[in-house]
Amino acid sequence: MINFLSYFAFFVLLLFGLFGTMTQMSAALDEADVERFSIWTSIASVIAGLPIFLW
Repeated sequence: MINFLSYFAFFVLLLFGLFGTMTQMSAALDEADVERFSIWTSIASVIAGLPIFLW
């Protein structure tokens, strides 16, 4: 049961991280800042790939 809760907490943390990066990506697009958008896209990609390490 503890193992399930730790996985659940990890995934919730990842979802909040992805939400934050998507917010930053949206702000960069509004400002037409391609460099900042590409940086936040890279960060979001790394966060999205983290669950692979659990399997």
